[in-house]
Amino acid sequence: MLLSKLKILGGVFVLIGIIVIAYAFGAKYWTEYKQNNMVKNYEKKIEDVKHKKQIAKQAAQKETIADGTVGILVIPKIDLKVAIGEGTDLKTLKYAVGHFKNTAMPGQKGNFCLAGHRSYTFGEYFNRLGEIKIGDEITVKTINGDFKYKVYDTKVVLPEETDVLNSTEDATMTLVTCTPIRVATHRLIIKAKME
Repeated sequence: MLLSKLKILGGVFVLIGIIVIAYAFGAKYWTEYKQNNMVKNYEKKIEDVKHKKQIAKQAAQKETIADGTVGILVIPKIDLKVAIGEGTDLKTLKYAVGHFKNTAMPGQKGNFCLAGHRSYTFGEYFNRLGEIKIGDEITVKTINGDFKYKVYDTKVVLPEETDVLNSTEDATMTLVTCTPIRVATHRLIIKAKME
């Protein structure tokens, strides 16, 4: 009887293990699916705008913010192509990198600031951000055109050092993520300037 109970208990533990693994794979697949759809939809929007030149830049920018997608971030060095959502709330960062509200928009003078997660299930878009070096190129694709930035600084700061988000006179970009991965005691900062 004890042996029978142990077999049943062992079977239950195996079943729980299978469920946990299946959930992790399912969650990862769903995140990739949502992200790919965001990129495809925004790329289609870029193409549509190119064919409809009568849309004014200012109206296009308002539509972009209202839609919730600001553009597409492309970093060839780390094989990254990800949608940029408006805002840095948990829902946005689950499926995209997020644009800090009240910072510059892509291509504008000022500091265009983005945040992204580093994890294994949701929001793993900035996992390889630590590989970025000075001189690497970053492109932001928008319905107003493509904007190229070149990295000029990388550093690690404490979470309370928010001055990295301050406005700038030139068109710059700041990428922010937690570091070390899964420990998150500091923030990795990548600074780039528009070419």
